[in-house]
Amino acid sequence: MKKIILQIICFSLCVISAQAQSLYGLTSYGGNDGWGALIKFIPATNNLTVAKSFESFAANPHYTNFIQASDGKLYGMTLYGGSHLPGGRLGSGGGAIFSFDPSTSIYTKLMDFDGINGANPYGSLVQASDGKLYGMTSAGGSNDMGAIFSFDPSNSVYTKLKDFDGTNGRKPYGNLFQASDGKLYGMTYEGGSSNYGVIFSYDPSTLIYSKLVDFDVTNGSSPSGSLMQASNGKLYGMTPGNIFSFDPSTSTFI
Repeated sequence: MKKIILQIICFSLCVISAQAQSLYGLTSYGGNDGWGALIKFIPATNNLTVAKSFESFAANPHYTNFIQASDGKLYGMTLYGGSHLPGGRLGSGGGAIFSFDPSTSIYTKLMDFDGINGANPYGSLVQASDGKLYGMTSAGGSNDMGAIFSFDPSNSVYTKLKDFDGTNGRKPYGNLFQASDGKLYGMTYEGGSSNYGVIFSYDPSTLIYSKLVDFDVTNGSSPSGSLMQASNGKLYGMTPGNIFSFDPSTSTFI
């Protein structure tokens, strides 16, 4: 699966090779109504077309990548829009989860974020080994500080798993990812003991959330990206100005 990310000022384009000859991507703005677009690009003919223009019921996919799940469909999220919070959060609603089937070109809005179940997701979804899609919202939840959730594409069941409360982190902007130990790892932009964000894990098999590291400026602050696991088993990430590693087997942060 190939991914290309282009960022020009506030325009962002994320593309994924869903079929051998076609690339699919998302734009934050533009399209028929200015709410962003789902685009298809064919490299062989240099042909770019709009497969779907987002409207106010699912608007502005922002800093989010498509993922292609095991059912072959592409899944993504929008930052704004949805049928809930009309004229509310930032004047644009709480966002939505959607799918796009590249074999049939069918777009389906799957669920709306309504504030209580989360709102305004910035990052992307990830499919875990249990087949469910996992993600985070930057706002909403019981404390309006964001939430961790799962979405089962086989039955369209959405489950809010964890509310951020400040102490355990708040306002995540990146993605979750599943490490070799089966746990999901992520970071928050704010919250923790110094309010500069945290590194955390969430175990989907036991439903246990664990705060692992508090950022305190000396070790970094306010990460807006995501973690990755290298071949040595360690997790690597960045904060503005720092690159760090975290060893989940020893809980050692460097």
